[in-house]
Amino acid sequence: YDIPYRSLLSVKTPNLLASGRCISATHEGMAGARVMGTCIAVGQAAGTAAALAVAAGVDPAAVDVRALQEALRTDGALV
Repeated sequence: YDIPYRSLLSVKTPNLLASGRCISATHEGMAGARVMGTCIAVGQAAGTAAALAVAAGVDPAAVDVRALQEALRTDGALV
């Protein structure tokens, strides 16, 4: 399954990215997302997204998801 980027974004707090077990997911979805490997991958995605947002001067919600995926692939992450 995929974890959408929007599950890392806070609805109420601008410029806040969640990672690991703090992401937004249903009870069923969290069952698979809370394992260590997935938490590590989500953390890497959140950190890369934050870096892209700062470099582009935009809020994390405005980060281009395709650019994020490409940056993660370049770093050797499983996307």
